Amino acid sequence: MVPGSLRTAEFWTSLLVLGLGVLIHVWWWPLLTVDMGEFLLPWLAHIRATGPVAAFATPFSNYMPPYLYLLAAASPLAAWMPDASVIKLVSMLGTLMLTLAARHLLLRLGVPSPGRKALVVALLPSVVINAGLMGQCDAWWAAPLVMATAAAIDRRHAAMFAWCGLAFAIKAQAAFAAPFFLALVLARRVPLRLWALAPLTAIAALLPAVAMGWPPRDLAMVYFRQAGHNDGLAFNAPNLWSIVEPLLSPSLVHPLTWLAFAAAVGATLLYLVLLTPRLARAGADVLLAAAALAPLIVCGLLPRMHERFFFFADVIAILLALARPDARAAALLVQAGSALALFAYLSGFQGAAALGAVATIAGTFLLAGLVRGGKSNAPAQAQGHARNVVSQISKVSA
Repeated sequence: MVPGSLRTAEFWTSLLVLGLGVLIHVWWWPLLTVDMGEFLLPWLAHIRATGPVAAFATPFSNYMPPYLYLLAAASPLAAWMPDASVIKLVSMLGTLMLTLAARHLLLRLGVPSPGRKALVVALLPSVVINAGLMGQCDAWWAAPLVMATAAAIDRRHAAMFAWCGLAFAIKAQAAFAAPFFLALVLARRVPLRLWALAPLTAIAALLPAVAMGWPPRDLAMVYFRQAGHNDGLAFNAPNLWSIVEPLLSPSLVHPLTWLAFAAAVGATLLYLVLLTPRLARAGADVLLAAAALAPLIVCGLLPRMHERFFFFADVIAILLALARPDARAAALLVQAGSALALFAYLSGFQGAAALGAVATIAGTFLLAGLVRGGKSNAPAQAQGHARNVVSQISKVSA
């Protein structure tokens, strides 16, 4: 039984956290970013002009349909509020889904008060800025990936693949976590027949748009067009290239781009080689550290990354910190890196992205140490307490 005073304290703490989150969103609500004006608002305007079903008869966005379904479902609200408010409401609903997914994962990890602690996710700088200020939908693809991570911990591999497929159908950035799931299924020798659930789920998520008239060939090219949209080494991403690119002459950027791709591929292969044997018998906390490490390595070395591409790593790192106190420094560094990168995007001060890169790289190395170390490095007091409990149980049994 939980004491009444403890329940009351948890209730007021949760209420305070929620209130703070609401205040931040209210403060930022009237603000619009360039991306919202250039992309999201015209998409919603198209849906309103043609209807929530007829809108999908022709391609009108460089996002995959699952997010557009959400905009279409919310479009009737535009009769009572500005279009920007509709977009931000959809984003806030994504934050709610992400928070619920975080609660589920913390529950699977056995973390006390998982509901209250999951609220921390809703207040992370990258999460609040993503939804409340930018009106972006990254929480919508991160939430399925968090559920996939929980399914991986529970060894429910079919559910894991399905969640991964849904995340990828929403946004290509879900693929940055793929090295973790690939290493895990290789380590556990998961039957190949289950692997098909990921692409099948992704395809199923696109079928409503196809049925409404969106050409399948165009859908197949959406992510390829996104990849070719940018040119350069870094776009406010808190990675190595935000530090290197300002030091280069423009003529060196293109050749170094291919070197960056090669470095990312090589590091990913090294991740698979080194971690696959470790993940076979790894505990839940080590799996979580490995899940956070994968996108940090991939996004940390790939060129053309944006400030929002570390979103899943931000969330998983903080959830790991809630389960393992020795992961707090890594989680704070990863968060600081993303926050500085977002500041660089919003302010135009490119130096902030380079500072963020230093923090993110440091956090990446700390997480790598947690994975390499295996078991949680709990404080000596906690370990001594555990030994005393075991001793007392032994005496009772005797």
